[in-house]
Amino acid sequence: MSRLLKICTLALAILCATTSFAQEKASLRLNWLYYGFHSFFPLGVEKGFYKDEGIALEIGEGQGSGRAVQIVGAKSDTFGLSDGASVINGASQGAPIVAVMGIMNKSPFAIIARTDANIKSIKDIEGKTIAATTGEAGLTIFPAIVQVNKLNGESIKFVRVDGAGKLVAMLEKRVDAMLGGLENQSLILAQRGLSVYNIPYADVGANTLGLVIHVHKETLEKNPKLVQGFIRATQKAIAYTEKNPDEAIAALAKIKPDMDKALAMQQLKAGLTLVRANGGASQPIGWMNPADWEGTLRMAREFQELKTVMNPVDFYTNQLALTK
Repeated sequence: MSRLLKICTLALAILCATTSFAQEKASLRLNWLYYGFHSFFPLGVEKGFYKDEGIALEIGEGQGSGRAVQIVGAKSDTFGLSDGASVINGASQGAPIVAVMGIMNKSPFAIIARTDANIKSIKDIEGKTIAATTGEAGLTIFPAIVQVNKLNGESIKFVRVDGAGKLVAMLEKRVDAMLGGLENQSLILAQRGLSVYNIPYADVGANTLGLVIHVHKETLEKNPKLVQGFIRATQKAIAYTEKNPDEAIAALAKIKPDMDKALAMQQLKAGLTLVRANGGASQPIGWMNPADWEGTLRMAREFQELKTVMNPVDFYTNQLALTK
């Protein structure tokens, strides 16, 4: 029995070692510092969803969508998380990347109005004062909202301040509204006691791809199994998080123990409402609506002075998200 036990123990050790060697290392570069919506990634690692796909995943915080595009384009990280406009801009300038999965298919951009400013519809922003940061994406494509909704753009006054300054201007009632994110600034203002009303860009004709997973084209070509496994694991992580948000926030708290858990939970729940694309209720998590890519590219050309001969289909593929 002792000899048999030793043989079994040795066999188990060999099996474990083989399983360990089978794990392929991969890295994900986030679009920004960890916040509530990111929590399903560390949860997926903790629950073993990536490991089950043979992936040893490392997650790194980011310094903006554009930077994540550059990093993946240089093969310094395997996967990147960036907004659709940044993927289009980077690929148009030669970055050999392609989006393979939509994480936030509806734009988080919004006009965030103080409730006491009596802004209840997009038409109500005429004659109002809005805080915005020079160069921010929401401001760049704001003319699309004016155009689509036939607004008097000259009647809308913008106060240019930095990111933190927008919140201060709202709290001090120096502006009627601000440009920001449904899953971020809107929640922070509410947490600080300011009642706000949101007008999502996606509801007023200016939807752009929020956040997508992108990879180097060579990675997709040479190692489609890795990319497919990452997508499957992320689909599982998001689906699990939708049912168990507390576990996701707990997993993130192990990485960021000093975070505001209540705010992180609000960020997560707000972000989850933006995951599925318009018209994608019957599609797998991660499916991207071709019309959203067309709209994002059109607005980049019209309002961000993008010069490119590339077509919408050159920037993304739904093939892997749809593959079981």
